[in-house]
This record gives sequence, C-alpha cells and structure tokens, in this order.
Amino acid sequence: MSRSPTNVMKRKLNIFVLSAFLIFTAFIVAKLFESSVTKSAEYQALANENQFGSTIIKANRGSIYDTNGKILAQSATVYYIIINPNRLSKLDNEKIDPETGKTEYQRQLDAAIAILTEELDGITADSLKEKFKNTNSKWVSVAKGIEKPVADKIIQRRNKDELAGDLIYTNMDTKRYYPQGELAAAVIGFTNYEGDGVYGVESYYNDYLKGVDGKITSATDANGNEMPYKNDKIYSAQDGNSVYLTLDMTLQHFAEKYLEQAIEENNVQNRGCAIIMNVNSGAVLAMASTPGFNLNDRNSLYSQKDLDLLEGITDEEEYNTQYAALREQQWKNKAITELYYPGSVFKVITGAAALEEGAVTLNSTFSCNQVIQVADTPIHCWSTYSHGDQDFTTAMTNSCNPAFIQVGQRLGGTNFCSYFEAFGLTEPTGIDLPGEADSIYVSADNMGPVELASCAFGQSNKITPIQMITAYAAAINGGYLVTPHVVSKIVDTNGNVIKTTETSIKRQVISEQTSAQMRQVLESVVNNKGGSNAYIKGYAIGGKSGTSEKQDKMNQTGLENLYVSSYCGFAPADDPEIIMLVMIDEPSAKDENGSLMYYGSVVACPVVSNTFKEALPYLGYYPEYTDDELEGLGITVPSLEGQTVESAGATLEALGLQYSTIGNGETVIGQIPARGSTLQRNGKVIFYTEKDFETEYTTVPNIKGMSLSEVNTALTNANLNFKAGDGASSHAGSIAYTQNYEEGCVVPVGTIIEVVFIIKDEG
Repeated sequence: MSRSPTNVMKRKLNIFVLSAFLIFTAFIVAKLFESSVTKSAEYQALANENQFGSTIIKANRGSIYDTNGKILAQSATVYYIIINPNRLSKLDNEKIDPETGKTEYQRQLDAAIAILTEELDGITADSLKEKFKNTNSKWVSVAKGIEKPVADKIIQRRNKDELAGDLIYTNMDTKRYYPQGELAAAVIGFTNYEGDGVYGVESYYNDYLKGVDGKITSATDANGNEMPYKNDKIYSAQDGNSVYLTLDMTLQHFAEKYLEQAIEENNVQNRGCAIIMNVNSGAVLAMASTPGFNLNDRNSLYSQKDLDLLEGITDEEEYNTQYAALREQQWKNKAITELYYPGSVFKVITGAAALEEGAVTLNSTFSCNQVIQVADTPIHCWSTYSHGDQDFTTAMTNSCNPAFIQVGQRLGGTNFCSYFEAFGLTEPTGIDLPGEADSIYVSADNMGPVELASCAFGQSNKITPIQMITAYAAAINGGYLVTPHVVSKIVDTNGNVIKTTETSIKRQVISEQTSAQMRQVLESVVNNKGGSNAYIKGYAIGGKSGTSEKQDKMNQTGLENLYVSSYCGFAPADDPEIIMLVMIDEPSAKDENGSLMYYGSVVACPVVSNTFKEALPYLGYYPEYTDDELEGLGITVPSLEGQTVESAGATLEALGLQYSTIGNGETVIGQIPARGSTLQRNGKVIFYTEKDFETEYTTVPNIKGMSLSEVNTALTNANLNFKAGDGASSHAGSIAYTQNYEEGCVVPVGTIIEVVFIIKDEG
C-alpha cells in the first residue's frame, strides 16, 4: 500500500533542498568573490597569459667610439629566418595538381626548401625536411644574423611562389660589427650570442651598452592569431648608451704596427704588449696585445705559432681542447692580465724611492766589480766587465745591477716595501677593464737581504705591465699616482653625457723635486754618449730598458734562455705628456753571430722609438734640433736638371757634396738622388748627361753588425749613399741593425741607404 508524503516529510525535504541550494549559492558567491577580489590579479595574469601574445622589440646595443669619434663597435639590424611547420601540416596533402603533379603540401614544401637552400649558406635540404617534421611548432629557427638584402629576397621569393604567408617569415635581431677588425681588439672585447659583453669594454660597461628590450602585447584567439583589442600595449625598447674611449686609433695603429714587426723579427714565443698613456691623467691612448685577433672572426686563431702547434695533434678531443685554450689565450689582454718580472725598468722605482728618502743623491757613488756578494749569494751584473765607480746617473745609464743592489741596501727593506706599496704595486690599478691580475711580491716580513737585492733591480716581484707603466708615470709626472682608464665618457641616445671619467689621483708618492731629478736622469740615459737606441733627433726623450729572466718558468720546465724584454720611454722629457711601455715575452731570434737577442734595449726599445717618431708629430710636437743635430741632418739636394755639368757640380761642391757623371753630354738630364733628398756631407750625386739614358744599378750589400765607419766604406764601395738614422749612430759601440733596402736588392747607383744603429747591451 502506497503512502503519500506527509506534510512533515515535505517540510524536511524542502529544508534539505533549500539548505543544499543555499550552500551551493554560498560556494558560488565565495568563488566569485575570490576570483574577482581576493585573487583577481592572479587570475588576470593567467587570463592574459592565455589570451595575450607578446613580441619582443630588441634594443640596439650602444656604439663604442675612439677619442676622435671613430666607430669601433656598432650594432646593426639583422634577421632570423623562421619556418612554421604547423602551417605546412594544414595544407592539402591529398589532391594532386595536374600541372605540377604535386599536392599543395608537397609544392610548398619543395618551394620553401629551394628558396632557403639557394639563399642561405650552409643550409641543406635534409636538415630543412627534418625541421618541417616538427608539426606542433609554429616557430623553428633556420638561420640567424642574416643581412637585410638576403632576408628581403627570401620573402620576395616566398610571395612570388605563392607560399603561405607565415610558412617562411623573418624576425628582427641585432648583430655586432667591429669596423676596425683587429685594431685594439683586446681592449674593445666582444659580445656573446645572447648579446652581452664578455671581454674588454663590451663586458666592463655592459650595463651601459646593452639597453632594455621592449615588447608589444596583443590579444590572440585560440589559434594564436592576433585580434583587435583596445588594451594592446607597446613598451618601447630603450637603446643602449654609447661609450667613448680614451684610445686614439691613430696611435693604436702606430703601436700595433711596430709591435707586430718586433714580434716577427724576434721570433717571440709568448706574445707581447704595448701601452701608451697620458702621464698626468692616466688616460690610455693605445693598448695592444700581439698576436691579436679579428673581432669579426674571433673564433679563428691568428698566430702561426699556435696553428703550427695544432698541426701535429691527431686526436679530435685533444685538438678541440688545445684549440679552445689557444683561442682563449689570444683573447686575453696581456697588458693587464699577465704578470712578469719587470727587470731593469724597475730601477726607476727603486731609484726614485731612494732619492726621495735621501738615502742616495745624484752624486752618490756606487761600485761595480761585475759581481757583488749579498749574504751567502753572489749576484752578477748583466755586463761581462766591471763598471767601476759610478754616480747615480751613470749607474742608471749602465743599468748596473750591483749599483742598484747598493741603492736598495741604502734604502732598506722596510722603506723599499713601503714605496713598493705607495707606487701602487701591491694591488690592481683599478683600470676600467675586466680581468686585471694582482701582483705577486715579497712582503716586508719575508724581505731578507738577498730578496731586497733581487727586488731592487726588478727580479723576484711579478707585476702587470699596466702596474709598471702607472708606477713609472708617477716617478716622472711630479710624483702623482693616477688610476689608468680607457673610457672618457658615456653618452645616451639623446646625446646627453651621463658619465665622465675624471683624473683620479690616488696619492703623491714622491715630491716634484725628486720627480724632476728622475726626468733628468732618464733623459741622460737616452742621450748617453751621443745617443742610445731610443734617441730621436730633435726630440727630448727619457727612458729605461729592462731585461728579466723568467725564473719561475725556467725552474718549472728546466728550460734556459727565457727572457722578457721591455722598454719604457716618455716625451717630452722635461714636461712629459705621453709614456709608452713595451713588453716582449720570450724573444728567441739570434744575431749574425748566433747569439740570442734578448736585451730590452735591442728588442723592445725600437718599438717605442719608431712609434714616437710618428706619434709625436701627430700630437703636435715637432723636432727642435740642436746645432750638432742640424749638422748631422745632412744637406738637401737641389734640382740640377737642365744645368750644365760644370755649373751643377760647382753648386754641389759649394754645399759640401760630391758628384760623378754617366755619359758624355754637357747638360744634366737626370740626377740620383732626386731633388729634396738629404745627403750626409761628402755624399755623391750621380748626373746622367745623355738623352734616353739607361739607369745604372748596383746591389745593396749586407751591412748588419758593422760599425759606422765600416758601413760607410761598404756603401761607398757599392756606389751607394749612406745616411745614419736615429738611434745610437753616434755611440762608439754601436753597430748597424736595420737598413731600408735589404741585402741583395738591386737599386740605382747613388740610392740613399738609411741605416739604424743600436747598442747591444742592457743600457
């Protein structure tokens, strides 16, 4: 028997349903409150992530310029080439076109592959087929760093072949270019594939250069297509700032040219470096590490020595490891990242400290018997003969080790260490470049008499070239230790200067008076006995050479004859503006007698003097000759063509020149040397006296290693004129080192052979 629900039962059911409805309603209201109020931002972000797409707008990296505004690094727009396999997968792959015999899928695939393989280097059809199989992707990169003309042609061909608009497409990117190639490569540095600086200025000033990427946000449908939306937003990219260096590319070129020449001539095993710096401000005007590399092709090796080393390696893993290590080495800035024993260049620091303390004077006397006993250790002079008694200037000129051991002893170990620190040699200089090494030195606690003796003449302590030149500058600029720097200012995209580098003086190490004494001494070193290897007619130059043994490497390897050759010079000597340090690591060339050429005065000094010959006039310093120098400059040959032989001869004789004739005519038809050339007194001009004359020739002899008088005789006998170049031509012990025409060259009779003379010693 069925029973109808009672009122009580109905009431209970209604209460239950109503309660359930109220609970459900409360839950819905709570969820709505949560999504619209308490978690509104979170859900909005999720919605935006699914409903909005964004496109990155790449910021242009700031440019790098030299001090004169010459572009050294810049970014340009290039393109990614991208394919859309997902689009291809949606094309008809069933219906065959009777004209082509292909489905639309196959036609567009073949056309896309043809376009990309024909327009892009290194892209194969097989690699593209594999990429197109990734049908779930709408973005597969095929190539990057593609120049605009190539990218434009790809898109033009895509449209001409009536391919789907997004089957092949492009996306903008930036590429870094270095217009100067190898010039100052180690200073400028480069960027990685992500566009961040990893070496040099590119790394140190990365935050200023890199800029901030922008983006465009827009609404998309379920298929990823853009839809009109009122809240589309564009966040503009902020391009990077431009950096102006203190480097002058003209001076950089001079330094690199002559450094490379020295590296080649001296068969250098472990690279070399050069620094030109403003003595007073610390602004680096040039900084070179050689062999270097090309910033636009930085992954290639440029040292023939390195390539030869790899040639014998057959194991692929070993080859790749060695290749990577050599490539890393060539990227390093030797001037700031590598330590060396400075050798006799350091005598400038020891001498300045001793003069400042009053431990010695310019008139102090120092003895040299070729060897000096320090405690139980005999220490030899570099010279094979005794220098005898010398005053301070003569000891510096002779670069006498026993004399400077005595200077160090009179200064004392405590004072030596104090000045070593004061000259900035116990810490990095703070130059605005990455990777600066710190020195390794004997501390005051460990400074015994033998250590002091060795340190006094530039052994035992290892420092960087940038530390050495900075300390040397303090010794001659009035005593002020400055912070070296390579960047002068940073400029934003609107041309506003947002950062400048001012001269930063850390401290005054020695007095103006002591500094003036050091300038005087070092100028005397260059002018020694009529001219050292650094001597340049018409200019007041100061300088000091250095030659050091690589004691640590020799001890570790058992090898001998490992040296570092260096020279540090400055000009003008009385009021210096520029200073240049050259360091050449492990020269291995030998002279005509088979002796190793390793003295700094022979190997490194010519780099400084040759650079100064071009740099000083460029900087506005012109020669001012003494009477003796004017006499040695020679006599300018006048124009004599068209005159009678008798008249022309009389003109030359009045000038102190000789002549000889070729031919039987009475009139000068041609002359060698030409007008405007300069000849030494008693030089000879050759007159040709017949029309349609044939020039007579002679062979240039090898005069290297000869004395000045021997050179003069050899060239005169070969019917050639002789001209002594700058350097040590007036020094009694000088020998011929280079000649402008090499042995065996066939040249016209009367040609001027310019010869550079050197002194083969440490001084």
